[in-house]
Amino acid sequence: MTMKFQTGVPLGVLGFVPISAADGEATWEYTVDPAHHNTNGVLHGGVLMALLDTAMGQAVGALVEPTGRFNAAAQLNINFLAPVKSGLVRAQAKVKKLGKRLAVVESEATDERGRVVAIATSTHSLLP
Repeated sequence: MTMKFQTGVPLGVLGFVPISAADGEATWEYTVDPAHHNTNGVLHGGVLMALLDTAMGQAVGALVEPTGRFNAAAQLNINFLAPVKSGLVRAQAKVKKLGKRLAVVESEATDERGRVVAIATSTHSLLP
């Protein structure tokens, strides 16, 4: 699949950076902005969730967009494992099951040291 945007270039208000997407896998990165800290001085979980969701959506898209279909998250579950205060966070996603109407995806976010800071799963509806 050819990405519709340039890899390595930050996108959107959160500045997520697409790294790769092909064969049901995708990788996105985010450099922590202190403006996105919660009241405890760590990265707000919603930003981390959005990063994982973006990677999972793109992983599914890599499989279905070439067929003229698109996908939308129908369910998302996340487990936060460790706080993040600064640095680069990488989200890697992989489609585990692609059916006719649904896809199941897993993703994990790691910090610069390779420590897993969150894991997520999602179910995506596949639409015509």
